[in-house]
Amino acid sequence: MAKSAKAKPAKKAAPAKSADPKPRLALPEMGRKIGEPWVDLPDGKALANWGRDEEIAYNQTNRQTEKALFYRRTFDFLKDNRVVGDYHEYGCHRCRTFRMALTEARLHNLDAMKFFAFDSFEGLPEPTSQTSVEIWKRGALTTSVDAFMGMVRAHGIYADRVSTIKGFYDTSLTDKLRQKFLDGENKIALVNVDCDLYESAVPVFKFIDPLLQEGAVIYIDDLFAGYKGSPSKGVAKAFLEYQQKTRWRFQRHLDISWWGRSYIVFLDKHAPVGVL
Repeated sequence: MAKSAKAKPAKKAAPAKSADPKPRLALPEMGRKIGEPWVDLPDGKALANWGRDEEIAYNQTNRQTEKALFYRRTFDFLKDNRVVGDYHEYGCHRCRTFRMALTEARLHNLDAMKFFAFDSFEGLPEPTSQTSVEIWKRGALTTSVDAFMGMVRAHGIYADRVSTIKGFYDTSLTDKLRQKFLDGENKIALVNVDCDLYESAVPVFKFIDPLLQEGAVIYIDDLFAGYKGSPSKGVAKAFLEYQQKTRWRFQRHLDISWWGRSYIVFLDKHAPVGVL
């Protein structure tokens, strides 16, 4: 009888190639240290090859971590205070904070919340006010509707309750659209005003005014960005002007690192206006 041939060992499958050709950066972290200087700082050796790409990744990691913490805290506030409503975001580039909102809504079992993404989906308009950020030019910060919804669907949370409203705010935020929200009793629980420019923020504050409710939270992402922190310019200026016109009052709530701040909406005609 012929001897049976020994089965050859199966070849190991080659590791899948990463979709991202760039190597992941090992970013330094500042941790606690027992002894001087009492914080574990990266030294010259760790930063020997530090360049612009590493700086960008470092800043983005820190910034998005701060924002994620804000969303965690704020959804806890909304749920605990029984503030029932929807999520609005004005300025949705790369779907970063939008995915944070979807995640925290799911973690807090807010299964009735709807999510509205307002954006030109063609980038910024032509700025009419001077900023200190060189990249804030017409067409900058562009994410298309298809790309945005692709990220939402890939995230896999409440995608069927996400709506996009395309267009520059001075033309897309119409009285008819606002009335549609009012007719549907679509009050706002949390709104992210991430407009960058004064001229973009003005129509946003006007549009959301009748959709607000007591306990709603307004997160102004670029309160101190783009104008060297001046409250007389940019989104801060638009917010201060809006406070002079509205019946709502605003309680300062959380700081989001150096650039942003959130406010709780309430009613009290004796409360001060002009809050930053």
